[in-house]
Amino acid sequence: MTSCTSLKTLGLQDYPNDNLSKDSYADLNGLYSNRHDTIIGDLVHMPGSGFDELERQTILTQLFLNIPESYYRDNNGIMIDPNEKYVQIDFKKKSKAIVSFYHKDSLVFSKNINGKFKNGYFYLRPKIFVIPIVPLVFGYNFERTRIGKSGSNLLIDYSVNRWGFALVAGSSDKGFTSSVYRKRE
Repeated sequence: MTSCTSLKTLGLQDYPNDNLSKDSYADLNGLYSNRHDTIIGDLVHMPGSGFDELERQTILTQLFLNIPESYYRDNNGIMIDPNEKYVQIDFKKKSKAIVSFYHKDSLVFSKNINGKFKNGYFYLRPKIFVIPIVPLVFGYNFERTRIGKSGSNLLIDYSVNRWGFALVAGSSDKGFTSSVYRKRE
């Protein structure tokens, strides 16, 4: 089996982490733009998807494996402008937060995230699954995410290694990113 890039080696030099601890978990609370301000790294999707994989990285795509369709489209089925999407992070305790998605000022959905504080970051539980029905269907998914803070900015480091096939077709994603998200006032 293959796993993801270690998150310890990721980060942005221009945005030093504020070194959060389990006692300062509430410092991550806030409303953030869901679209990154700054991003580095490399994500490769095979076969080519026609999209810039880094442009598709948002807070929600890095935190959750499955995102409801309401993330992409409004009630009328129209694609939501990325600049109208916001994410509220609200830590209830040191190992659990509620992440809420807003379109303009309307709540669309909320989900919980779980993890632990380590080395100045909040590490989410790794997202791992394996589908072992060889030779018809086989696949694996390993994703790791950590959240930090630099001033009022949210920092997210993310790595993925995903591969799968179903009889005659296949797909894979591999890579890592470090990104910065601005706090909404």
